[in-house]
Amino acid sequence: MGFTKGLRNFLRRQSYNFKVLIVKRGLESFFSGFTSNYTSVYVTKLGADPVQLGGLNSLGGIASAILALPMGWLLDTYSLKKTYLLTLILSILLPLTYAVSMDWRMALIPVALGYITMSSSMVVENVILANSLRDEDRATGIGLIQALTGVAMSLSPTLAGLVLNMLGGLEVEYMRVLFLIQLIGSCLAFAWILFRFKEPMNVVRRSVKLNFIEDLKEVLASSRSKKWLLVELSGGFIFGMVIPFIYVYAAEVKHADALTLGLMGSGMNFTYMASSIPIGKLADRIGRKKTIMLLRPTLYLSMILLVVAPSPEYLILAMALRGFTWGGMAAWSSLALELVSESERGRWSGVIQLLRNLFRVPAPLVGGYLWAVLDPSAPFLILVLVDILFRVPLIASTPETLEARNSR
Repeated sequence: MGFTKGLRNFLRRQSYNFKVLIVKRGLESFFSGFTSNYTSVYVTKLGADPVQLGGLNSLGGIASAILALPMGWLLDTYSLKKTYLLTLILSILLPLTYAVSMDWRMALIPVALGYITMSSSMVVENVILANSLRDEDRATGIGLIQALTGVAMSLSPTLAGLVLNMLGGLEVEYMRVLFLIQLIGSCLAFAWILFRFKEPMNVVRRSVKLNFIEDLKEVLASSRSKKWLLVELSGGFIFGMVIPFIYVYAAEVKHADALTLGLMGSGMNFTYMASSIPIGKLADRIGRKKTIMLLRPTLYLSMILLVVAPSPEYLILAMALRGFTWGGMAAWSSLALELVSESERGRWSGVIQLLRNLFRVPAPLVGGYLWAVLDPSAPFLILVLVDILFRVPLIASTPETLEARNSR
């Protein structure tokens, strides 16, 4: 009862758009969960080898990088709702183009759309969240929306695995059914935002011409934003090197079937859901940076367990551990956005996504070559080393934004 009352009171004092966003994220997350574990496997079934899969993801990263900074600029200077609807139109095209792809070369279009929609939606929704929540509620609010999203995402991967097993397994024609299911969800999410989301009235729009260089200089004026950018750029590279290959590794090296792949996704999403609100509250209490640092070992354990997993159960456990790291995004997003002023958040998010995506461009190709030349486990182990030796020291030296804001 106490938790329910606290949740009701928390939601009551938040903005209307925050509540609209919760519903949208739930819809989209449930339906996208049908395909999220299977896209890379689907492309390999269309004929791509690991290097070609990496190349497709690298090309997709180029397309995403080109659009990232303009998206952030649009948010600061134009209509938030119209920019959001534009990203949702691309989200509708994503599963449609996957479903009609006949070979791995045609999959370049949906792979590129996947990167574009992921980065553009992240920019738009991070700004909506940052501007819709009070400073003292921000990490908790982001944790809440992640938890509710995780509820939806915990169900659909396992349902997808069951559907594939009933149809006949990891075959192209059966996986196409999953993309058509995702298409329904994308259309529903678009309609919800079109009719429910309200254009914020208290945001001051800049009436200046588009000038990427000046915007870049402005948001990188402080040393702490430059340091954080290094964290983001290195993360873009190492995760870009690994993410396209996780489920391919499970399927081809560890011989996981469709249901195991689904349970891996559900396991990750369950721990993501269960941990998001507690982690958000922890970040609002002890600080964003301390919370991030406490969660790093879960990432390392998940990657190592994926590599050494002797049976499907260990693969599921590996992804469940990764869910705790993902649950920490409430602290991560709060820290990143609080490094700059409210009026700069759209451009700051755009700068991060642009440069992060540029650094991500060669990463999948590098991951594919490491898989083919060294060992399929090489990308996962290198991620752990780079994070420990390079990113963690940078995070540790970043100022704590919660303390700075509470002292104002």
